[in-house]
Amino acid sequence: IGKDVISNMKPDAVLLNFARGELVDSEAMKEFLDGGNGKYVSDFPDDLLWDHKNSLILPHLGASTEEAEDAAASMAAETIKNFLEKGTIVNSVNFPETSLPDRPENAVRFVCVNQNLPGMLAHITEAFAKANLNILQQINHSRGEIAYNVMDVDITDHDDVLSFKEVQEVITMQEGVLSSRIIFGKAGQGYAKNLMGEYFV
Repeated sequence: IGKDVISNMKPDAVLLNFARGELVDSEAMKEFLDGGNGKYVSDFPDDLLWDHKNSLILPHLGASTEEAEDAAASMAAETIKNFLEKGTIVNSVNFPETSLPDRPENAVRFVCVNQNLPGMLAHITEAFAKANLNILQQINHSRGEIAYNVMDVDITDHDDVLSFKEVQEVITMQEGVLSSRIIFGKAGQGYAKNLMGEYFV
């Protein structure tokens, strides 16, 4: 909000700014406040405006209260817990939001991160088909160059983890796959990654 806008405001106008302090041209606003009965209300202190008689500067504490800090910590813990236990992604800055319903009792959850390229999902599901493993439910979301897949695989006739680990290695070593995870037992286990052509678990 610069001089071109502020100069066209009514002399008794009140400008509320709770977005960002730098959005308002301080010098233009001071000139406006000096010349009339207008008001400026904000929670961002400004060297030119904070002590002006027509400014009302409020504390900027919304995110720093004890309640807000507790809520943020609780949300972060719940987000990490859901990722480790269910493969769910929310509030990520670089991954797509992805959530699959709770896995059935007769299923193992498989999570895969890959480059967002045509045909990648088909290659992943084909590996399960070749191992005679049936996918009960799945979700595939992408964001930019990254795709994220969550699949629940039927274990009715496959009660050993080894068969899943073999399929996991096949999938993880495919070109374009970045990492994979089998969610079972203790949360955080079952992670694998393709590091420059080497299988890392």
